[in-house]
Amino acid sequence: MGALVVFESMFGCTQSIAEAVGDGLTAAHIPAEVVEVGRAAGHDVAVARADLLVIGAPTHMRGMSTPRTRALARTRSDDLVSTDLGVHEWLDALPGLSGRLVAVFDTRSGARFAGSAGERIERLLRKRNARLVAPVQAFGVISKDDGTAELGPGQLELAKAWGATLAGALASAI
Repeated sequence: MGALVVFESMFGCTQSIAEAVGDGLTAAHIPAEVVEVGRAAGHDVAVARADLLVIGAPTHMRGMSTPRTRALARTRSDDLVSTDLGVHEWLDALPGLSGRLVAVFDTRSGARFAGSAGERIERLLRKRNARLVAPVQAFGVISKDDGTAELGPGQLELAKAWGATLAGALASAI
């Protein structure tokens, strides 16, 4: 059994969470590969081979990123992790999700009504008949004065624990 964690990240928060989720899966004896969404497009074999596909993205303007919101992020930092392809576009091009075991996470500000990229991803996956092994998991970020963000306290530990939980959910689903 193995997992593939595919993430989109602007300022590095979602990347850090994805890596911690991968660490949690691996610690629970599920080998996990963590791949940025722009590189995932070239990993068709890894996607097809994974028993569990974990997808994560930052919440932009109450939902998934768009080319416009990614361009806005570029105005805030020259050092973005994901620059061109977003999770939405990647999922649109990804074949064969029917019956696939998936889990979804997002990063979002602590505001109660900030919206959720994860909920939108979940809806897209359900429409394509993927099988979710867990509810969407949100990880908190704190907006900084320069328009970028940083992870909230304890979020990496939470992500690692969630990854270990996903390992158990995968074992139960197979």
